[in-house]
Amino acid sequence: MKILLPTDGSDFSFAAARACADIAAKEKDPEIRVISVIESLTPDEPFDTDSDYFIAVQQASRAAAEENVEIARGIIISHPGNSDLRVETKTVAGKPDKLIIREAEEWKADLVVIASHGYGFWARTLLGSVSDSVVHHAPCSVLIVRSRPAPS
Repeated sequence: MKILLPTDGSDFSFAAARACADIAAKEKDPEIRVISVIESLTPDEPFDTDSDYFIAVQQASRAAAEENVEIARGIIISHPGNSDLRVETKTVAGKPDKLIIREAEEWKADLVVIASHGYGFWARTLLGSVSDSVVHHAPCSVLIVRSRPAPS
């Protein structure tokens, strides 16, 4: 089974990583890919902000994304029975829902395990919902992990 786990570094996404670890422990030879999507920023007029600022923000975002995928990977392999499991990590830049769906298609994932932040109607309307988009457009099964974040 090929399991795709998107992470944004939130406690909610780490709860999804724990759910993914549980599933992987029960599967025979699972393949897991953990991805984090960095949203691209571009300087826009009339703000005319220094381009060095945008470069610094992009570098910080990439470093955070790389740390997030490693934390999620650690959660998965620290689960009993998963210590020998090979977990791929990847960071990509773009729009999260579109890139998660594309990754699931191109990698031929059997399952996407994704967190829900539990926003209400208005927040989903204003902010959009990555998990909702993935559910409706992914080429495979999607497990939405709706849970309270684990205590830090």
